[in-house]
Amino acid sequence: MEQNDNYELSFWLSPQLDEKAIEQKFDSLLKQIEKLGALIIFNQSPQLKQLAYPIKKERNAYFGYIQYMLSKDSSVRLKEEIMLDNDIIRFMILNKPKEEKRAPRRTLSKHVFSEQKSKIEKKVEKGSKKEEKVISLEELDKKLSEILKEE
Repeated sequence: MEQNDNYELSFWLSPQLDEKAIEQKFDSLLKQIEKLGALIIFNQSPQLKQLAYPIKKERNAYFGYIQYMLSKDSSVRLKEEIMLDNDIIRFMILNKPKEEKRAPRRTLSKHVFSEQKSKIEKKVEKGSKKEEKVISLEELDKKLSEILKEE
């Protein structure tokens, strides 16, 4: 028996459809997915949204998504069927990996942090021990005029 994967289908429906047609299209899409043997996990019915950029010359569209579990072969068939639907102007099917238990992140203790901070402070102190030579404005003007004459 083939193992089912988690998928999410996100889609944009044409704004030319009326509210009733949108509901019918969404219901038929759910039935189409279930017919392929999927287990629907979550779904969001389409809502009218403004698009960030035009898709097929449309500035608005109905956005919805469906999360489901389905075999890989059936998911490929679903993609092929959706591509034939002219009312779906854009769609994307994501394979969502199953969540694995992760090891908790290590955090630095205050002690380790304070040690690192003191090392950095010592390096800064060593670097600041350089002697700085103070130059008067007259000497600076002389240097500048020498540099400019060379060019």
